[in-house]
Amino acid sequence: NLIVQFSVYCTQIQDHDYICEICDCLARMNSTLIDLCVDIWLYISNNLLKLKVVDSEV
Repeated sequence: NLIVQFSVYCTQIQDHDYICEICDCLARMNSTLIDLCVDIWLYISNNLLKLKVVDSEV
């Protein structure tokens, strides 16, 4: 079973725009998570958030 999909605006080879969309989405998610980490560490360093110390953990 050969699965063929028709592309209206395409040259001789199949366009791979979906790969760019996936990479862009991953880059935006990565940027959001990095900003979240930076914000949390900023809150911790300004004593707005406290880390709970558990004596039984290393």
